[in-house]
Amino acid sequence: MESSTLVRRLTAQPLVRDLPVDAAQAVLALRYCILCRRSERDPMPELERRWGNVLAARRYRLVVEAIGQIWPDPFAVAPPCCPRVSFDEALLATMIGAVARGNRAQFDWLSGEMLGGDAREMLFVALGNFLRARAPGSVGGG
Repeated sequence: MESSTLVRRLTAQPLVRDLPVDAAQAVLALRYCILCRRSERDPMPELERRWGNVLAARRYRLVVEAIGQIWPDPFAVAPPCCPRVSFDEALLATMIGAVARGNRAQFDWLSGEMLGGDAREMLFVALGNFLRARAPGSVGGG
């Protein structure tokens, strides 16, 4: 394999449409939350509409706050119209998959080099609470 091909493969950023549905929606919602923060708008109405569930919207907002507190560098978010995800967004998408499967070992492996134990626990719990709130039959009120 040529080195240029290898570099392209190692640095390829996935497309949003190729992510699992929950992960893609979470990435797009994160982009929206960042836009709202920059324009001093409340993201809650759109998050509630997106998931049809006020509890899921509130819990996702806690995920966004947790990321803002624990991520070691500014979280790289692609522009809303960008079809590709940033490396941070791709990592978040993979973490969401691990949490959805209850695979704490994979979650810790993915985040262990950049997050301490307390930060990993906070994010794992926040993502789990969000995903449970999104589950069919979960309580819609808060």
